[in-house]
Amino acid sequence: MSTYTFSGTETYSESDVKAVMQNTYEDIIGFANRQIITYARAERWIEDLTYVLNQKVVKFFEIQINNASGQKFMSYRYTVDTYGYLSTGAASGGINYFTIPSGCSATLFVDLDFSKSNIAAVNEELNRRGWGTGAALQGTESQERNYVSNNLRLQRSVVTK
Repeated sequence: MSTYTFSGTETYSESDVKAVMQNTYEDIIGFANRQIITYARAERWIEDLTYVLNQKVVKFFEIQINNASGQKFMSYRYTVDTYGYLSTGAASGGINYFTIPSGCSATLFVDLDFSKSNIAAVNEELNRRGWGTGAALQGTESQERNYVSNNLRLQRSVVTK
């Protein structure tokens, strides 16, 4: 019989954010490589996501894929979990960008945790950066990968309508 001790915490560091964002960076750059977004937009998304993750106000974020008519039909959802793990994270990749039809675009949606004490300052900064409002894609979700660094995990899943 085996005994396991689990010790979780809700804290993570800037270096943990940097580590998980390395994988997320590669995912986002893939959309730019496929010309679904521009490289300038990819850079802004990476900077903004790093900022909100370091502020510890993110529940999840989505890279939402829109068809040529502007209708969202799928997203890559990255759920933030901070409770510690017994496993290691996966390598980036696994997104087949060429299955996304030509003429599609992508948008970024972030679900913020409004119970955090610093949310007003974060919202002010996001407004300064030109952020607006949006909604998460509703549909069937299937887990793909975990990007892990110490107590910070980004769980990537695909949501389809």
